[in-house]
Amino acid sequence: MKVKKFGRIVSLLILPLIAVILYSTLKAFFLNQTPSWSFEVTIFLYGAFFMLGAAYCHREKKHVAVDVLIYHVSPRSQRILKIIGECVVLFVALVMLWISAPSAYRSMIMGERSTHQTPFNPYVWWYRMVIPISCALLSWQSFWDLFGLISGRGSDLDREENEHAG
Repeated sequence: MKVKKFGRIVSLLILPLIAVILYSTLKAFFLNQTPSWSFEVTIFLYGAFFMLGAAYCHREKKHVAVDVLIYHVSPRSQRILKIIGECVVLFVALVMLWISAPSAYRSMIMGERSTHQTPFNPYVWWYRMVIPISCALLSWQSFWDLFGLISGRGSDLDREENEHAG
């Protein structure tokens, strides 16, 4: 599955997040009590939305970037700065993958549960798996963007824009 399609599917996680927050808020307002599960469910949904959407955001170049220097240098220097930036993203994503994968595996083996001590007390191993999965997706996207920059083909987004323009 392509990153773009996966990103669009992940973006739908915002809908159940909105529903849980709305339900919890209305229940608190009208019945003066909140569901015991709403706090952790919103953390899980938003965390998965944020982490799994990172590769899509990176692909679409919708992240926050400090472009102060890049627009005041030659195209060759711009390309070099983009390569350096992509190397940093790839390095950080790979380090996070290296660190998070064993932790997620241990959590899965031991059947780790929430530490919030609520009556809900859900399993969290599946949530811990989101981190290495999202880091792997971000690494994959960053690798292909780096490859495109080095080969002179540009990023996925640049190639897609050129295909639609021509």
